[in-house]
Formats: sequence, structure tokens, C-alpha cells
Amino acid sequence: MKKSAYTFKQWLKPVGLAAIVLTMGWGAAAHAETADSQPAQRDSIALSPVSQRFELKAGDQATNKVTVINDGNTNAVFVVYARPYSIKNEAYEPEFEKTSKSTDIYQWIEFEKTSYTLKAGERVDIPYEFKVPATAAPGGHYGVVFVETQPEPGTNDSVVRKKRIGSIIMVTVDGGIIKKGSTLDTSVKFWQTIAPLVGASRVENTGNADFSANVTMTVTDMLGSIKFREVKDYVVYPDTIRRIPVSWQNAPWFGLFKVEYKTVVLDKATNSSNYVLMLPRWLAAIGLVLVVLGAGYALIRRKRR
Repeated sequence: MKKSAYTFKQWLKPVGLAAIVLTMGWGAAAHAETADSQPAQRDSIALSPVSQRFELKAGDQATNKVTVINDGNTNAVFVVYARPYSIKNEAYEPEFEKTSKSTDIYQWIEFEKTSYTLKAGERVDIPYEFKVPATAAPGGHYGVVFVETQPEPGTNDSVVRKKRIGSIIMVTVDGGIIKKGSTLDTSVKFWQTIAPLVGASRVENTGNADFSANVTMTVTDMLGSIKFREVKDYVVYPDTIRRIPVSWQNAPWFGLFKVEYKTVVLDKATNSSNYVLMLPRWLAAIGLVLVVLGAGYALIRRKRR
């Protein structure tokens, strides 16, 4: 019995010492965390609205504003300016340098003030005005008002970090508006190997003013139960083709579904219906191997007969 008690004491001594060291270390770590728990600097600004639309005649004047909010915890220094707005490709990547007769709004816009400083939590309205030239072509004209952050005066940061956000300005000039367009095609792959389940339609605008295309994608199972539906409007600008993808993010990894597409362009509806098999590649590979093995086994049995 004495030997057992001595052994227990020998075991208890280092364990107790380790517990004391661990507790001291924990307390030091907790103290360090408290000391370093000051909120990190966060610079962030927001701009509203995201877009503005005007319907005017040549020679008309218009005024409006954008609102900037400093929702960070540092001062925000920024400038405001206008640029052209156009589209690069069917994926609708924006272009802010290309100029044409429909991207000339940036030349019309004037600001009362172009440089601002906002303290954390403050907001400011930035007024602007423009006059439509008498020679402006009928149809859509597009630009963007940008707000771009600048380094605060006196900052010795060797890396200058600038962020910019924009509000799209859309002006339709009266005097010969042509709204013309169509749905070119709808594509939904039959075999899709991983979520999301994706479909897409392509819409072309051959007029001189933008319009909205309404796209609905409905997914049902083989029993007709609706599993997913999305209805959304998309702006299509003049002289462009827009590829409009719709995706079911939470689609299951396996199943057979019916996908119905409805695209409405200028009150004309185009409908399509497709089947989609959600099947991972690894499962398809296993199935193929089993089919080959089964066929080989059947062939061998036939030869033995």
C-alpha cells in the first residue's frame, strides 16, 4: 500500500506543476489578447443608387445626386468624376474607356464639387447636373459616376490603395426610339457533373435603346414537383448580345430533372424544355466499369456454352 501511495505522489507532482504552468500561460495569452483587441482600421464607402434613369429630349437639362456613406471607421478622402459606360462581351463585362455616340454622357455631366472628406459614419449628397446637347442622337446614352478613394493627406504609405464604386447613368433621348431585339437561343447541358445546375439564354438588342429581358427558369423532378424557380429582369443595351446564365446553387449531386426556360423580350416569349442528369464523373466511371465487366462476363459465359 505504501508503494502505491508513493507512486501516486510521484505522478501527482509533475501533473500539478504542468497545470500551474499551463494556467500561467493561459492567463498571459488572455492578457495579450485583451491588450491587442483594439479594432483594426477598416476603410469602406458605399454609394447609392446603383443606377439612375432619365427620359429626356435634346436640349433638356436635368439635375440629380448620388449619396456616399463612409461605413468604415477611418476618414474617407475621395474624388468624384464621370466616365463612359459600355459592354465588352456577352458576359457583360463593363468597359469604362471606350467612347461612342451612345457613351457620351460623361461629357455632359458637371459637379459642383469633385473632392470630399468624410469622417467615419458620415454621409454626403453629391449633386450633379447635365444638359443634353441639341445634336444628341436619339436612343440610349450611358455613363457612370465614379467615387474613388484617395490617400489621406500626410499619409506616408508607400503603397497607394484606391477603391472606386460607380452609379450607372442611363439617358434615353427622344426623337426616334427603336426598341428591337430577340432571344437567340437557350442552352442547358443534359449531363451536368456538379452543382450548380446551370442554364443560359442569349438575348440580342438590335435597336438604339436598352430594354429589359425577363428570364424564368423552373426545375421540376420526374413527378412534376417544383424544386427550383428563379424569375429576374436583365438590362440589355443597344448593339449587344447578352448571355444570361441562371443557376440552381443547391442542386443535388444526383437526379434527373426537367428544366423549363421562358425568356420574354419586348413582350415576345420564347420557351424551351430540356432534361438534365446530375451525375458526378466518378459515379459515371463506376457505372461504365460495371457495364464493361458485365458485358465481358456475359461474353465469357456465352463462349463456354
